[in-house]
Amino acid sequence: MAPKVQGAWNLHNLTRDKPLDFFILFSSAASLLGSPGQGNHVAANTFLDSLAHYRRSQGLPALSINWGVWSDIGAAAKRQVDAQMKARGIGAIAPQQGLDILEKLFTEESTQVGVVPINWPQFLSSGATSPYFEDFAQTKETKQREASELRQQLTDILPQNRLSFLVNHLQEEVAPILGLKTNPNPQQGFFDLGMDSLMAVEMKNRLETGLSVTLPSTVIFEYPTINALAEYLVEEMFPSQWESTGVKTKINNEETSLSQTLEEDINASQTLEEDSAIAQELEELENLLKNRNND
Repeated sequence: MAPKVQGAWNLHNLTRDKPLDFFILFSSAASLLGSPGQGNHVAANTFLDSLAHYRRSQGLPALSINWGVWSDIGAAAKRQVDAQMKARGIGAIAPQQGLDILEKLFTEESTQVGVVPINWPQFLSSGATSPYFEDFAQTKETKQREASELRQQLTDILPQNRLSFLVNHLQEEVAPILGLKTNPNPQQGFFDLGMDSLMAVEMKNRLETGLSVTLPSTVIFEYPTINALAEYLVEEMFPSQWESTGVKTKINNEETSLSQTLEEDINASQTLEEDSAIAQELEELENLLKNRNND
């Protein structure tokens, strides 16, 4: 307990008159979720959280990050704490993912942020009965209801309208993740729009929750536009109807038509180039003959 409390307080006192850009405290999720048998650890990290709020009240920079367990590195990884946490529904943070999150938090105005991958249904069913989690339980129920309603909407509408419905839905999902004020072009690549790997994970998780589907971790990379992703989702969710509606055939026909058009344009271009070359040769030959006649 002492290193965190005394160390943080000493840093606070020694730097309070200096023009710092950042004062970032590495707290723990233990102060948010509790940690049986580690009251000293919980108290120490709660002190860091409180110090961040105190500094902000004094007009000083401060951010306390309540980190969950990191995988691969650190004392927790050596003790295989991540395996224990997984049984409670709490995941581990990969090192690169943690660094990406830290970089993002540098630009945030928050005083305290919890960074913990949590499977809420599993966590809440493991005996987490604190009133602190009531809002999360309600959020879970609301999201489940919304997902059920969205899935039912897709089931009820005409099969040929599902693709456009999903395109609109994906546009509304992607915009806030990328911080866009308007819906993105469904033909533009996610990564051209500014999506990074962390956002891709968030996008996948939101789709799984919103549509009640299980998606591969690489889905955003394999289908890197809204149009491509929407087609994949329709095919996965309604495979038999996707084939029978003729939507796929229409898309294939459009692709074939586009390919044929491109081929015709290329051939036409080549023909024009050949004609131009022949015309140039004829002009040079004509000039040569004129010069000889003049001679």
